[in-house]
Amino acid sequence: MKNNLYQRVQRRLTLIFLLYTVLVTFVLLLIIAILFYRSSFLASMGALKESDFLYFYRYHTWEMNTFLFAGSYIFMLFFFLHSFFKCMDALVIFMQGKELDSYPIFLKYIPEFQEALKKIEQMKEKREETRKLSLQETEHKNELLMYLAHDLKTPLTSMIGYINHILDHKLEKEEEKKAILIASEKARRLDTLIDEFSEMLRYDDRVEHLENSEIDVSVLLKQQLTGFYPLLEQNHMTLQENIEDDLMVYGDYDKLQRVFDNLLRNALNYSTPSSIISICGKKQEEKICITLSNQSEDLNQESVLHLFDKFYRAGSARTSSSGGAGLGLAIAKEIITLHKGTIEASIKDDRITFVICLPNKEEEKL
Repeated sequence: MKNNLYQRVQRRLTLIFLLYTVLVTFVLLLIIAILFYRSSFLASMGALKESDFLYFYRYHTWEMNTFLFAGSYIFMLFFFLHSFFKCMDALVIFMQGKELDSYPIFLKYIPEFQEALKKIEQMKEKREETRKLSLQETEHKNELLMYLAHDLKTPLTSMIGYINHILDHKLEKEEEKKAILIASEKARRLDTLIDEFSEMLRYDDRVEHLENSEIDVSVLLKQQLTGFYPLLEQNHMTLQENIEDDLMVYGDYDKLQRVFDNLLRNALNYSTPSSIISICGKKQEEKICITLSNQSEDLNQESVLHLFDKFYRAGSARTSSSGGAGLGLAIAKEIITLHKGTIEASIKDDRITFVICLPNKEEEKL
C-alpha cells in the first residue's frame, strides 16, 4: 500500500509539473508575441529609439527569445527538482508515521495524499482513544487493587484474632466451635479475595486462541447447573430451566464453560433473596441462543450499558465484599466474540436478562 501511494504521488507530481511547463511555455509565447507586435508597430511609426528595449529586442529577436526560453526552463527544472524531492522526502516521513510541522504545498492538492492523510488522522484518533481507555483501565485497576489490599487485611486480622483467642484461652467446646467457624468463614472470604486479585493479575494473559471441537451446549449447561443446585437451595432461590436438546456448536469447551459459569455465579450472587433465576436455550434459525435472567434491585439502564467494560462493577458490587474484580463479563464478551457470537444485556422491571447467541455447528464450519 505504501509503495502504491509513493508511485501514485510520483506520477501525480510529474503530471502537475508537466502542466506547469505547458502553462509557462504558453505565457512565454504570449509575451514574445506581445513584444514582437509592439516593437513592429513602433518601428513602423518611426517611434523606436536606439536606447529603447524594444529596439534592442527587434534587432536581437532570436537571441532574446532563446534567453527567455532557456532561462525559464532552467528555472522550471530547478524548481521542479527541488519541489519534487522535497515532496518525496515529506511523503517518506509521512508514511513512516512521523509528524511534520507542515507539508509541501503541492502535496496538499494531491487527492491520494489527502486520502492517506485522512486515514492517518483516523488512526491517530483511534490510538488516542485507546490510550485514554488504557489509562482509565489502569486507574480502575489501581483503585480496585487498593480496595483489595485493604479488604485482604480485614479477614486476615479477624482470623488471627480468633485463632489467638482459641490458643490463649481455654474455651468451652461450643465457644471454641463458634470461633473456628468464624475463622473458617474469614478464611473463605480471604480465599475469594485472593482469587479476585489473581484474576486481575492474569487478565493481561487472557487467551486469544480457541481449541475448537463439537459441543452440545445443552449438556454443558445441565452439567454446570447440577453444581449450582445446592447453592440455590442455600439461598432459597428457584431455578426455571427450559433448555432444548442437541444445541450443537463448534467452539472451545473450557472457555464457553467459563462464560456460563460466570453468568450463573453473577445471577446467584446478585439476585434478590428468594427470587427466581431463569435459563433458556433454543435454536433460532442459524444460531443457538442462551437466555439467562434474574431479579436485581441494584441495576439500572446506565449500569447495564457498562456491564461489559473492564473493571466496571455496578450497584453493590462496587464494594469488594460483594463483587469481583469487574472482569468476568468483559472476558465473557471477548470469548463470545472469538466464537463469532454476540452477548447482550438488558433490564426491564428490575429483571436483568443476558442473551448469548452462537453460530450453530453447521454455520460455523462454513
